[in-house]
Amino acid sequence: MNKHFFITALALLIVVSCSSQLNIDKLGNNAVILFNKGDYKGALSLFEKVIQLDSLNSEAYMRKADCLDLLGDLTGCLKSYSKAIELDNNNKIALYNRALTYEKIGDPRKAISDYRSAINCDPNNKSELDNKLIYMNLGILYGQLNQLDKAIEAFDNTLKLDNKYADAYHNRGYAYQLKGDHKKAIEDFDTAIKLNPNEQEYKNSKERSQRQLK
Repeated sequence: MNKHFFITALALLIVVSCSSQLNIDKLGNNAVILFNKGDYKGALSLFEKVIQLDSLNSEAYMRKADCLDLLGDLTGCLKSYSKAIELDNNNKIALYNRALTYEKIGDPRKAISDYRSAINCDPNNKSELDNKLIYMNLGILYGQLNQLDKAIEAFDNTLKLDNKYADAYHNRGYAYQLKGDHKKAIEDFDTAIKLNPNEQEYKNSKERSQRQLK
């Protein structure tokens, strides 16, 4: 599960004076350039300067959190994502990335809550972050918590958005396998194999269910 990082120029959320606006734009654009080059410390410093000039900028806090995540400061990362969400509770990518951070620190229930919020703030799936990825992560988390019916429901929602998503069929099949419904599991594994015939893991999963039916 990978975080979703912006690579475009910093979006500003409030109107400031013309000179301040130009300064923020310059700082934000330079920060993005440094981030894309892998200079996360340099980018972090510039995003913090943006925040000093515009303390209500949700995007700047989210970018700061992205830097802190890549620098290994998960506590600071969570704090900055939370501030971004406090300022804009419809910041879908901040919610998604905070969910992934909660997964990193071993708090799946908070991760699930954030994934749900990310979907709810974009029910029509209009943003660049596709809801199918969020449903996929939800399904995996529910599976890890042994909430298999919820996992299957999440994978169902993934496939409603993309019925050619081989991994979603495989993961749903695995959930059916864990429930002991090997016929449905094999059906999903067969679809996954048809979509991606070179993936050995799909074939191994199918063989496990076939052995259980003998």
